[in-house]
Amino acid sequence: MLNPITAQSTPRWTSRQVAESVPLIRRLARLRNDPPFAVFICFLVLSMTPNKSVNGDEQKPAVSVDCKELIDIHLPANPEHADFVMQIQYSDRLVCLVRNEAVYRALLSRVGLDVKYRKEGFAGLVALHQTQPIEEWLALIRRLDSKGVVLDPREGARSAKKKEVRSVLDSYVLLLSEMDKQDLSTAKQKFIALIKNARESQIRQLGYAGLLHAGMELDGVWELASTQEEGIIDLLEAGRWIPAQQRIAVWNKANNATLIDSDTKVALIQFAQVVPGKDLEIFNFLKNQIVGDADDTGVNRFIISTLAARDSSKWPLAGSRKLTGDLMRWYRNLDTKDRNSTSAKQLRFVIDRLAEKLPQSERDVLLFRLKGLEVAQYTITALREQMAFDQDVLVLRAGQPVEITFKNNDNMPHNLVLVRPGSMEKVGVAADRLAIQSSNTPKQYVPKLSEVLHHTGMIESGRTGKVVFEVPAEEGVYPLLCTFPGHWLKMFSAVVVTNDREAYLAANQPLPTRDSLLGIKNYNHRFEDLAEKVSNLKGSRSFSRGESAFYSRACVSCHAVGGKGGNVGPELSTVASKQTAEDILRSIMYPSEKIDPAYAKVEVEHIETGKIYGGVLIPQDNKEIVYLIEDPLAECEPQVFKRNEVEIVPLKISPMPKDLLKRSSPEEVLDLVAYLLSGGNPEHPFFSSN
Repeated sequence: MLNPITAQSTPRWTSRQVAESVPLIRRLARLRNDPPFAVFICFLVLSMTPNKSVNGDEQKPAVSVDCKELIDIHLPANPEHADFVMQIQYSDRLVCLVRNEAVYRALLSRVGLDVKYRKEGFAGLVALHQTQPIEEWLALIRRLDSKGVVLDPREGARSAKKKEVRSVLDSYVLLLSEMDKQDLSTAKQKFIALIKNARESQIRQLGYAGLLHAGMELDGVWELASTQEEGIIDLLEAGRWIPAQQRIAVWNKANNATLIDSDTKVALIQFAQVVPGKDLEIFNFLKNQIVGDADDTGVNRFIISTLAARDSSKWPLAGSRKLTGDLMRWYRNLDTKDRNSTSAKQLRFVIDRLAEKLPQSERDVLLFRLKGLEVAQYTITALREQMAFDQDVLVLRAGQPVEITFKNNDNMPHNLVLVRPGSMEKVGVAADRLAIQSSNTPKQYVPKLSEVLHHTGMIESGRTGKVVFEVPAEEGVYPLLCTFPGHWLKMFSAVVVTNDREAYLAANQPLPTRDSLLGIKNYNHRFEDLAEKVSNLKGSRSFSRGESAFYSRACVSCHAVGGKGGNVGPELSTVASKQTAEDILRSIMYPSEKIDPAYAKVEVEHIETGKIYGGVLIPQDNKEIVYLIEDPLAECEPQVFKRNEVEIVPLKISPMPKDLLKRSSPEEVLDLVAYLLSGGNPEHPFFSSN
């Protein structure tokens, strides 16, 4: 397929990739009442090279692409239209476009580009406009203040974060530092005007840095800042943008100033991160700013952040010993769930550096105490379409704080529930019964039993959850299971709690199986052996044992017998009129072998948004409407779609787990089949009088 704009071969897009561009097309079409421009944009969007989404909060590397050849696209004459065309280019495509004024502007406002593109864009505009570098620089800064920075379109419609704005402005400071000092000195009044008129605080901060780069005396800059609302704060928050030697002068000026309010004090604490030298002075300053237990302003958090950024080699022993004690108290008083937060890890980092100053004996005691407060981190993943966790056995130290991250890679909801030793079946059966109880709130399927120790909420498909707790002090084997009805029979792990984790691991390699640790006896049933026996059930079966199997093997959560049970699967009271005993046995042992379309699981992809939903379809007379319920056991409203807006993919797996009979003896299996065939009638000839 040839692109009508570039006359280049264009890769075919998936429905999801096309859908990602639709909001941009609509947004651009609304910009002006200009249908030809909207059509142009449609073609242009489809000419973009598909790329993997770059969503996420992680620090991304600066974009730098080795372009094999530059891509030439014909832009509209209207500058505003041209800028919008630039906005919809992915960053790794933007840097490969043939250079022109619109591309240069885009290179100077796009978040995440390598600094070489900023320099190229700046030099290009200076040459095009025949302007002095400082004049072009100021014009670009005013433009950023008015229009803001631009994110890669794959980031969606969100606003740029403060650190993303600052990353772009860092490049402007570099451009400023490379200009002729004489040229800069002529622009002092324009920097002052920028400070007074800018809307964004980071632009004002850039103005203060510009004045100091231009050679203005600090006393004059300080006086100007003192007359502006939050001016001193803006000056201090300029931070690394201020030339290194002048940071020392700013530090001295601010540290000796009087009548500094709490917000300015916080700004000074943060500014101390970038002041060269002055290590002992700044250490003592920070130590003296520490607030007691009631730190409503978050001052302590900023102190820790600054200490973490400073050189600890010149910290004194006496001050380090006292500060270590203060920080250890804060760390010890943190809730277990907070000890793996970013600020807590930074606190721990500072404590470790302070510990290096202590004598060996004191350091050993401190490190031993820290080890006892560490939150051990583990990850457990729900495997797709396997009704299983990726870890069967987990070994934990008694009393230790732990954080378990649960990733649900399956296409149905799951949770993690830690229960007392020996209570897995009691908790699992109680969870199954929750499925048939009415409720006005979304169910989490966690029974209110004393045997339940800790649990996550119900984690939907593709989501992640966490549970943080202190490991029980009593040694033993604790079941960790999913209590979504029916899942606990297969989806569980054994958590070994021991006082000496290292010794246990050394003595138990390979680790015992989860079933042996939990005392679970499994049966490997052969269909042929059981099928031979189910042909003659008369007078030989136990009703009570069959009924118990129906309730304890999760059947009741989806099926009803005699009016008791769930309604997700077929009602089984009259199953004998439709299926033989052998048919019933086969459907239990091999649930995905033959799936009734009315109860099959599906994936529904919404074409416009590309979002995928999983669940079970609810039959409707109107074939133009699709009703999907994600959790077939939950009492919730279904998702509703127009049929022409979605793609439906049936899944080749039954909602009913296989291996439900693994824990049942052959006699219990036969009793269950008899119970189902009887429709829950204890007087049926299948059952003996005993």
